[in-house]
Formats: sequence, C-alpha cells, structure tokens
Amino acid sequence: MINGADTGRAGLSLVEVLVALAITGLMTGAVYLTMRPAHDPARVAAEQMQLDLARAETLAVTRGSFIGLRTHARGYDFLIYEAGTWVPMERRSALVARVLPDSVTLLASFAPVSDREGQAVVPDYWFDPTGANDAARFTLQSGESRWQVTAGGLGGTRMSGGAS
Repeated sequence: MINGADTGRAGLSLVEVLVALAITGLMTGAVYLTMRPAHDPARVAAEQMQLDLARAETLAVTRGSFIGLRTHARGYDFLIYEAGTWVPMERRSALVARVLPDSVTLLASFAPVSDREGQAVVPDYWFDPTGANDAARFTLQSGESRWQVTAGGLGGTRMSGGAS
C-alpha cells in the first residue's frame, strides 16, 4: 500500500536541466574562443588589400585623379598622378605602402611594369577617376591557403579563396 505521507522526489526538474545546459554551453563557448586556430596570414593580408583597393578606387573618383598601384612579391604601394608624373602617396591618405608577412607571396594577373630596372616610376595598375576600371586579380598565398582579391570590372572589389 502507498503511503500519502511519502513525498520524496526522484529525478531533476526542468529548470535544473535548463540551468545545467546553459552553464555547459557557456563553458563550451569559452573553450572554443580560447582554442581557435591562429589567423591565416594570407587571409589577413588579402582582407587588408581588398580594403586598400576599395579606398584607392573611391579616392580616385572623389579627388578626380588617377591612383596607381605598384606590386612586388613582398607587398605593394600606391602612387598618384600629379603634374604629369606618378609620385608616391606617402602620408597623404590611408593608402600606405604595405609589406606582407614573410610567409605570404603576392602574385598579380599581369606582368608588373614597376620591376623593370632603369625605368621611371609607373604603376602596374591604376584606378581611373571616372570609375571605369579594368578588372585585375591579385593572389595572396601562404603554405596553407590561397586568397584572390579582384579589383575593377563590374563586381567591384571582392575577395575569394580559402585553405588549400
């Protein structure tokens, strides 16, 4: 026979289960954030280049000047066309020379003009003040990944790629 005075509880209430799940979720999130893999240097460089190319395109249109880009295996810098000649854009805007990390290499979809010895300073690619720019693709690669940054053309400046 069952005694009505026996009110012992067996098991857990719904609130207790939900609290335990919430605590477990918070702990899992904290562990994930601390154990994430390091940033891919090629991706970081590609994101910076995408931002720089978008800035250069905007600057060319807003200033009404040609903005040029010189590339080399270790990085890139920007030029502006003033008084009939290309001059470096040193400390004139957010467009500064960039040196890539040692593990990252920059390749362009065209043959660089600026690497030729004894030639005047000229850009490899330039942004037209009218906004009518030809498409160019730049590849930034490291041992573990390959990222492409595309400038000009109909799609604007964009980035694609990933781990190899």
